[in-house]
Amino acid sequence: MNDLVSKPSCPNEDECADLLALSQLMAGVFQAPHPFDEWTERAERLLHHQELERLEGEQALEHLALSLRHIWLRVAYEHSSSYMMSPPQGQYKCLPDGERITYPYDRWIKPKLLEQRLNAQRPAPEGWTARAVLFANGMAAITSVLQVYHASAETIFPGSKGPLSLHWFGGYFEITRALQLICDDHLHGRKHADQRDLCSSVERGVADLVLIEPVAADIDLHVFDLGAFINAWKNRRSDRPCAIVVDTSLCGPTFPMERLCREIKHRPPAFVAQVRSGLKLDQEGLEFSNAGLLTLWTPNDPESIERLDQFEDTLRLARTTVGAGLSQNECAALNVPFFLDQASFVRHAARVFENNRHLARALAHVVKSDVGLFSHVTHPCLGAAKDEPWAEAPYVNVRYRADDKSARDFLYAVLKYESRSRKLCFQAGSSFGFRAHRFEMGFARGVKYNSLRIAIGSRSGPSLDGVIELFQELAAYPDFTAVRRAYPQLEANETDGRDESGT
Repeated sequence: MNDLVSKPSCPNEDECADLLALSQLMAGVFQAPHPFDEWTERAERLLHHQELERLEGEQALEHLALSLRHIWLRVAYEHSSSYMMSPPQGQYKCLPDGERITYPYDRWIKPKLLEQRLNAQRPAPEGWTARAVLFANGMAAITSVLQVYHASAETIFPGSKGPLSLHWFGGYFEITRALQLICDDHLHGRKHADQRDLCSSVERGVADLVLIEPVAADIDLHVFDLGAFINAWKNRRSDRPCAIVVDTSLCGPTFPMERLCREIKHRPPAFVAQVRSGLKLDQEGLEFSNAGLLTLWTPNDPESIERLDQFEDTLRLARTTVGAGLSQNECAALNVPFFLDQASFVRHAARVFENNRHLARALAHVVKSDVGLFSHVTHPCLGAAKDEPWAEAPYVNVRYRADDKSARDFLYAVLKYESRSRKLCFQAGSSFGFRAHRFEMGFARGVKYNSLRIAIGSRSGPSLDGVIELFQELAAYPDFTAVRRAYPQLEANETDGRDESGT
């Protein structure tokens, strides 16, 4: 697809101006004087500093972004900390923006304002109705949907008799773990590495629940073929109820949920659910709080709406019962004005996606399948489905020619050493969606010792250019022996590139 954002000529100046705009939105929540005055003065000085466009300026921007995050969280937590976890009856409680919130104790909080925002962010397509439910995190949202469907499908959706069958296209390792916990004799789960097998199951009418990652969260980042799935759905040989759950955490706002709903409406599913982590791409890379965002869509007829209401009520009961909802501190932190704002979401995701495409294409030119330190670069923009709007990812996967812990540890040490030496905003860590950039070693099961993930954030500029240059230089080495010779100072003091992903 075409790049959504052209590369700015003064990226650090644009970043500083963007942070100032975000601070003004935050300041608007409070009456003057507000807590951002000193921060604003620092940002204004940096905006006009002669070294802003250099690496030192980008380091200052990184500290400025983290300071902005800290100020908001400090004020939000100061506000929410005045309320007990089980507050006295009748106490008047408010979020930082003044919106009233009521609850008998913390686990029972109903984030109505945030759910209203989520419903408004991406309304249901014409002819459909929507319900929004927020959870503590993305996995809480996914597992709650699966568990409630497991427990109540036969009651809520007539025709769901006998053992239920879940069919999954994707690769996120924690979903694998969730299915190991949830699946039993009454819910059979199967992961499909080849989407043709998933489509065959759908067409034969043997699927009761379909779980889709539009971009599979694994080493290969396979892109889901929506057209093939829609064709399979239209040719279903059974009217047995089937729900569709789409996890859009990786592809953000790009997956056409509206198209999916429109083209399957003549044979509607039990419901269509869109779920994603609200931490990654929804918070301008500032990571105020975990959140799981769930939207349920069903055709707008009385019978379907009644069943959706039953399913939603059961979900909310489960959320309260198992403590899978947002806490008062998390609700306060997420009261930041740009959370669940569609324009903010689209803009931030577009920057992240553009930067990762830029890295992937730059590395694809120098990584050779038969020679060199790196053997393969994976990103949706490099694959056969590159023209699909959702062929995006907030990171790039790289394979290297080694398969042992010592090689991984040494490469980890090299990346940390070079990041410090070159003054890059490039750190070891998990996840994605930040403003700066990260790398993670051994993130995927089965390729633990010969893979790494490079997660480029939304900030363009000298660090992004420096990361590209670093990996292009490393790609020129023929093997790890040559790399070790180039870094004798690291051989004696190797840093452990341990895997913190839990895989």
